[in-house]
Amino acid sequence: MNIIEAVREILTNYPKITEFSNGLHVDYTVNQIGDFGLYSTGDALVKKTIIGGERRRHSFVLYACHQSFNDYDRLSNSSFLLELGYWLAQQHGQQITAGERSGRIVELSSANAMLFAVPTNDIADGCTYQVQIHAIYDIDP
Repeated sequence: MNIIEAVREILTNYPKITEFSNGLHVDYTVNQIGDFGLYSTGDALVKKTIIGGERRRHSFVLYACHQSFNDYDRLSNSSFLLELGYWLAQQHGQQITAGERSGRIVELSSANAMLFAVPTNDIADGCTYQVQIHAIYDIDP
């Protein structure tokens, strides 16, 4: 599986994901409570080894729609996203493919987990949260 598929699988395997999400889409989010969308925002070469290996960085944005009617809901949502970030930081070593080559995830990190939008302008309808996720991975020569 490529880096996008691997990160999607890692997120799907988060033990608490079912408490917050009804499903995880790729490049798509429905404005519906419990919906998640994982968007790939770019891949960059970080460095190349003398024998032809590569270290790469892939960036994602995860959008999550959830209930945010009161302070309790918003605190609960922010706590979930914080714990997700801690959990992601512990995930590494998953095998990936890049074309005909193989590799592994070296590091996952998250940043800017925050309230992003109130799509209907009515907080009672739910809010969209955003989390930036970065995957560092090595590709074998």
